[in-house]
Amino acid sequence: AILGYSEMLKDDAEDDGLDAYSEDLIKINSSGEHLLTLVNDILDLSKIEAGKMELHIEEFEFEKHIKQIEATAKPLVEKNENNFVIEKPDNIGKLINDQTKLRQILFNMISNAAKFTKKGTVTLGVTKYDEKVRFAVTDTGIGMNAEQLGKVFEEFTQAKSSTSKDYGGTGLGLPISKKMTEMMGGVMEVESQEGEGTTFSIVIPIMVEE
Repeated sequence: AILGYSEMLKDDAEDDGLDAYSEDLIKINSSGEHLLTLVNDILDLSKIEAGKMELHIEEFEFEKHIKQIEATAKPLVEKNENNFVIEKPDNIGKLINDQTKLRQILFNMISNAAKFTKKGTVTLGVTKYDEKVRFAVTDTGIGMNAEQLGKVFEEFTQAKSSTSKDYGGTGLGLPISKKMTEMMGGVMEVESQEGEGTTFSIVIPIMVEE
């Protein structure tokens, strides 16, 4: 209701030339989006910790999945004047996995890279290894030092105290992504150097078991 009504009022304000109202309504809508993300993240975390999170395994086209990721992530990446690059092989036909959760993991990785990179490049690289596939998101952003790297998968924790104020976020996206990746029988890793960028990667089976 908050998102829907604020969107309608914003459109009405723009049509009537009420720019001051329009700006405030954009802030309400943005805050509503942030609140929705926070609630969904906490629910996901609660489900995982209670052992109630389930995978809905299905077969789906790899190319179609990547196109959906690109369509969703590109505007977010370009918001900070970044280039979005996808590097992928042609020999991945289908994946058997939870399509929605895989999309959520990749989007978390890409949105994290986009947030900490300005006027740089965010690259989604896909590689096939035998019966496994690796998705790696590399950015040219601010990077992390060894201490920050050690905390990156801790729940409700961000790289440093000023991160939430400067960049937003809840500190839940990556820990949830790591847990979901492990549910798929995969691993999530991170490499980073302060001032030189970061790479988050997951390696998962092409065919995930129920």
